[in-house]
Amino acid sequence: MSDEFKKAFDKLSINEKRNQISDELLIIGELIKNIEHKYNVNSILNIKNYDINKNTNMSETEMLSFIYEDIYAVQRELITVLSAISLKENS
Repeated sequence: MSDEFKKAFDKLSINEKRNQISDELLIIGELIKNIEHKYNVNSILNIKNYDINKNTNMSETEMLSFIYEDIYAVQRELITVLSAISLKENS
């Protein structure tokens, strides 16, 4: 990540930063789903979408829990898909 990119992120409002992080997690989720589709692995991944209009009043604690749930789901799904790929490649 370039310094310019980090500086641009730093200039965003808290709400815009929350939305940007949520968007990045959604992109990661879609990438995982594409890999799962390629390897015929059923996906149970469901990344929540931060709604910049509805979720603005979330406390920091609520927001951290919101993000943590998605990160945990991504981690669990990556373990599942990598295990499935490993089994298929070793078969």
